[in-house]
Amino acid sequence: MNAKKSLESRIRGWIPKDSVTLRLYKMPKPMWWKPLWISLLIVTIATAILSFFTLHMPLQQLIIGTVVAFVAIGFAYYIRIKPSFKANRALYVLLGITPFGFVLSVAYAVFLGRYVTGWLMGWFNIIVTIGILITGAFIGDWIGKRRNYQLPLSL
Repeated sequence: MNAKKSLESRIRGWIPKDSVTLRLYKMPKPMWWKPLWISLLIVTIATAILSFFTLHMPLQQLIIGTVVAFVAIGFAYYIRIKPSFKANRALYVLLGITPFGFVLSVAYAVFLGRYVTGWLMGWFNIIVTIGILITGAFIGDWIGKRRNYQLPLSL
């Protein structure tokens, strides 16, 4: 019985078992929390302006890069400040695809992909890679289910 409890606590991580306990441990945000997001936006804009004048980058590339950075900052702000069940589940699925699916896909391409030749090679590799990515998504969802789809430090 003791081994079962230690395995469960290892899988669950830091999350308490019931939701009542989750409400008791709500921590206040630190004082530097709001200035962090503001300074992140200012540094992004300053980097874009600096890159335009010093590296002579095309304006179109700078605008696209800045917009992508703003979207990433907005997504990071959303999952940290206003977490929801659907967003957390999607994040766990993406985090499952990234390390598990991508690493397995690269390992497959390097080690096993060279043994399949001929006209079958292209389609076979695509099907196996998609299968590996789907498996990574299921692994991420399984890990998220074990943690009740709660992100670390998002209480």
